[in-house]
Parts: sequence; C-alpha cells; structure tokens
Amino acid sequence: MRLKLAIQAFLKAFRDPKKAQKFIEDSSSPLHTDLSDQSHLRLLQYLQHSSRLVDFIKEDIGSFNDAQVGAAVRKIHQDCSKALEDLVTLRPLKDEQEGSSVQIPKGYNPAEIKVVGKIKGEPPFTGILVHRGWKALKRSLPKKGSEQSLDVICPAEVEVKS
Repeated sequence: MRLKLAIQAFLKAFRDPKKAQKFIEDSSSPLHTDLSDQSHLRLLQYLQHSSRLVDFIKEDIGSFNDAQVGAAVRKIHQDCSKALEDLVTLRPLKDEQEGSSVQIPKGYNPAEIKVVGKIKGEPPFTGILVHRGWKALKRSLPKKGSEQSLDVICPAEVEVKS
C-alpha cells in the first residue's frame, strides 16, 4: 500500500513539478501560526513564575526517588492549581461523579460531551462517565508587558557575589 502511494505521489509530482514545489514549501512552513496571539507563551510565563512548572517538567527526575518527586509535585500542584484558578475559573461540565451512569440526550453539544465506545444509532445514549470535562467560566490571562520578549518564558538568573 505504501509503495503504491509513493509511486502515485511521484507520478503526480513528475507531471506537475510547480504544484509539487508549492506543496513542499507550504508543508515546511508552520501551519497557519497567528503570531499576534501569543497567549500560550504568556500562560507558560505565568505558570513558570508562580509555580516553576517549566523547571519541573524540563528537569531530569530519573535520579530522584519517588518520595523526592512526590514532595516536589505536591508543591507544584498546589501552586499551579492556585495560579490557574487566578487566571481561569475552571468548573466540571458534568456534575455526576466519574464512574456513574449518565444519559446523553438527543441534541447534545459534541463540543461538551465526547461519546466513545460502541455507539449505535442516534441519541439518547446511556453510558458511564469516564471524565467530567472542564469549562472555563472566567478568563483573565495577564496582558503582555513590553519589557520582555514573549519567547523568553523565564530569564536566566545570575547571582553576582562580590
């Protein structure tokens, strides 16, 4: 199958080299990146500043024992939870507890409910709640200040000793 597909792609490229070149150029550039929206970087900056999340994620924890990792995670979890609650009020989409039986009505919103498993026919469906989901009620990501590049999540810190 892959060989047949490769031959077909070669033949199409051979017949129309300009279209093939355009395809290659379009594929090598980032996919529709909106450089004006850098909110994901501001969020990383905020979580790094408030809880050192990036430091923890990028740290090689292989040499630490489970108790050491657990102690670090507890503090990071508390700090990240507080920081997220300050920025975005998150609430569960479903009130029922995970593992309980739930009804999915006809006309449900697929952006809010992901139906998985053996789906036959049309709703209503009955199933087991695997995950309650999350919804953002308040959004207040800090505005970008002009003093720091957004690419810099956390500046290097150097202590000078006299």
